[in-house]
Amino acid sequence: MAATTTRPTGTEDLLETAQWALERLGTRAQYAQAYAERTVEVRVECLDGEVLATCVEPREGLACMVREDGRWRHRAFSVAQLPSLPTWSAADRSAPGADLPAWPDAPDPRFTPVAARDWLVRGAAPAHSLRTMEDLTLRSIAVVDTDGVRSAGTTRVVRRRAEATVTRDGNRYRGLSRWLQRGPLAGTADRDAVPQDVARIAVEHAHDSARATLGGRHRTPVVFGPSAAVGLLHELIGHALEGDNFTMRSDYVAGLRKPGAVPAAVTMYDDPTLADGYGSYDIDDEGVAGTVTTLVADGELGTPLSSVRTAQRHGHPPTGNGRRRDYLALPLPRASNTVLARGTDDPAALLAPAAGGLLHVGCLGAGMIHLGSGEFHFAALNCTYVTPDGHRVPVRDVSLFGDALETLARIEGIGTDFGGDSVTCGKQGQMIGIGLFSPSMRFSALDWSAA
Repeated sequence: MAATTTRPTGTEDLLETAQWALERLGTRAQYAQAYAERTVEVRVECLDGEVLATCVEPREGLACMVREDGRWRHRAFSVAQLPSLPTWSAADRSAPGADLPAWPDAPDPRFTPVAARDWLVRGAAPAHSLRTMEDLTLRSIAVVDTDGVRSAGTTRVVRRRAEATVTRDGNRYRGLSRWLQRGPLAGTADRDAVPQDVARIAVEHAHDSARATLGGRHRTPVVFGPSAAVGLLHELIGHALEGDNFTMRSDYVAGLRKPGAVPAAVTMYDDPTLADGYGSYDIDDEGVAGTVTTLVADGELGTPLSSVRTAQRHGHPPTGNGRRRDYLALPLPRASNTVLARGTDDPAALLAPAAGGLLHVGCLGAGMIHLGSGEFHFAALNCTYVTPDGHRVPVRDVSLFGDALETLARIEGIGTDFGGDSVTCGKQGQMIGIGLFSPSMRFSALDWSAA
């Protein structure tokens, strides 16, 4: 499973440290991997045009993973703990080698955040409160293993989020918006229009939420807008196709694997190579080159996403989807960017009113699916109820719930439009960033409730 990449300038020191660690792990292990990381995170939080907090967090260290006698062992070392690494592994403590390389200082992120007052939405009414967050992540990693991997990479991502709050009749209503930029110039361009655009959208969503009056429980057709559609499929299908989950002997995963469980109109893939994806990378956190993996093709399940451990343990082909929050955590099979291919339906036709009304979902929120039973519940944001005569009414505090297999069977249209979003996704306590890209999608009927 060897994979190598051309290492970028500035990561040679990390590669040297990872190589030193691998040599200390010895030669009798069936598999050994050393992962070195140097990350700087900067967060600036503002409230109503004033800086509320600034946080600079360096995160650096090394992790070792070894397979000995069929069993896996993992250990993370801070920079100060690195001299103790040779005594950790029982594989071969006598291996000769050079002294521990000097760990370099964290790089200057060269980041100029948006000025607090540049977030403010000029002329917006009625009055609102605006909380904003701008995050820079500058991350360099290096991975060396006994399968021949010797890889390094650097990513730079800036993510901006806005949360607007309006008060009406003593009640507070929120609206959210977010934006992402990645690449060597992230955080240095588009400084004039973008912050206000992000804030303006959040304010508009907050006003819509304040106007909402419809409540109760409903079953109607539901249309998910671009990116929201694949957000749902990422939860219903994507998590089940992570290598460790795919091997579960649960009723839901077994049902999902049956022919016809996913409609033939669905084609979905994982793509870490996208230029603007929150989960994009050249190499995963185990040094394997990122490549496109087909999850579903015309309704047929494809290859499960794998990390090194799941590939070796379950015989899955390597896909380069071993991801971790940082060096302290174990790499897990995780999505990078989940993409739903365009369909053939006119997006406007998908929103055609139904006899009992129709729900349009702009963004999927927090929630979960039980991979044993297939039962799910998710919050939905930026939602609109389309009445039978075509009027659009804002709704808030929407919850979607139901059975995943029954829900998948109700897909009745996929649009020709397309959109993307950046979200965080949790698994086993690790929150990581993923991208969501898709057209609109219509379901014939889903259960939902609104406050």
